[in-house]
Amino acid sequence: MLLSLMLVNTLFIMALYALTLAFYVLLKGVEPSRRKTSELPFVSVIVPARNEEGKIGRCIESLLAQNYPNFELIVIDDRSTDKTGEIIASYAEKDSRIKFVRGKDAPSGWIGKCNALAHAVGYASGDWFIFTDADTYHHPNSVVDSVSYGMANHIDLMSFVPMQELGSFPERLIMPVLLSAFLIGDPFHAVNNPRDSRAYAHGQYILCRRSSYLAVGGHQSVRDEIVEDHALARVFKEKGYKIEVADGKSLYSVRMYTDLTSLWYGWTKNLYSFIDSKPSMLILILVMINSVVVAPWLWLGYIGWQWAAGEVSELLLRMTLLSLVQFGTIALWLKRTSCHHAGLKWYHFFLTPVGCLAVSALYIHAAYLVHSGGQVNWKGRRYVVNTRRTIEPQDGEREAGLEGKLVSRDVAD
Repeated sequence: MLLSLMLVNTLFIMALYALTLAFYVLLKGVEPSRRKTSELPFVSVIVPARNEEGKIGRCIESLLAQNYPNFELIVIDDRSTDKTGEIIASYAEKDSRIKFVRGKDAPSGWIGKCNALAHAVGYASGDWFIFTDADTYHHPNSVVDSVSYGMANHIDLMSFVPMQELGSFPERLIMPVLLSAFLIGDPFHAVNNPRDSRAYAHGQYILCRRSSYLAVGGHQSVRDEIVEDHALARVFKEKGYKIEVADGKSLYSVRMYTDLTSLWYGWTKNLYSFIDSKPSMLILILVMINSVVVAPWLWLGYIGWQWAAGEVSELLLRMTLLSLVQFGTIALWLKRTSCHHAGLKWYHFFLTPVGCLAVSALYIHAAYLVHSGGQVNWKGRRYVVNTRRTIEPQDGEREAGLEGKLVSRDVAD
């Protein structure tokens, strides 16, 4: 019985590794641009920033260093309570390519980020928009290669898988397990198939055509969605526009969180929404990740105990062989996914079972907040997230301020 259970567990681990391999084999790369300068359109790079005083400077400097010839940088201070606004203003004074926009309070029923982006778009005059987060760092080729890719493939909305920068212990403990598990959510990249309904985007870097963005209603169309990047991609695809996801590690990197507190609040606000806020999906995810990451260590403990007791048998030898296969497969899995995880060392492999338990706690806490009606807290804002992956208005829906969020080029100019 034990051998059969361990064999099933081993086959399951190998199957999930195979799906991860499929993800990477099919993940599209972004080639260096070969377009002439005269062929490149005017681009508006839009960066929302709220309480990002430790990161916004690096982001702005990396964007100003782009080798793209024709762009503007719109940075909106989303009602920060730290020195973010002052830092943005200091850069805007030195470089005319920067438009510094001060954010406004979000109307009831609006996610703060959606409100900031919808407001910032009113100042944009580019034929293409790039929405990127304040915690990103862009290589000099970022804009030119992404825009050239979008033009060559006639894409309406494009997003890019980032290189994740993992600096602190909590990041290295939790993020590799969590992010590696995400890869098997769409191993065959159905998102890139226009005939498939699956749609999502990596919100740290979204490229889209201005005309398409305005046609679908922009961020106003997803104003109450807690996972607004996925929702925006879904709106694009439902309306018949072409969306794609490609490998962006040659374009940019992102440091999402720097400590346990920000990591915990950051993920619990939307992690349950990633699995459609379904208890059945929660159970499936918990069983899957713990079967792959935690169970092998439990088997190893049992096998070690049997060897220490001196009870060597054919069953023990077979279980030992299966254990070697399990750990070899997990090591290959983590090594393969590490191409998008900067900052890991070989010995972080031994942290994976603890990281998996922490990820499980994150999922359970995120689900609890949704089903209990508890508030999620992110950067000083509190929302109640429902099972429809949207937020509950706190003071009744106010339509004042919703109109005029999307401004035409003539008005913006």
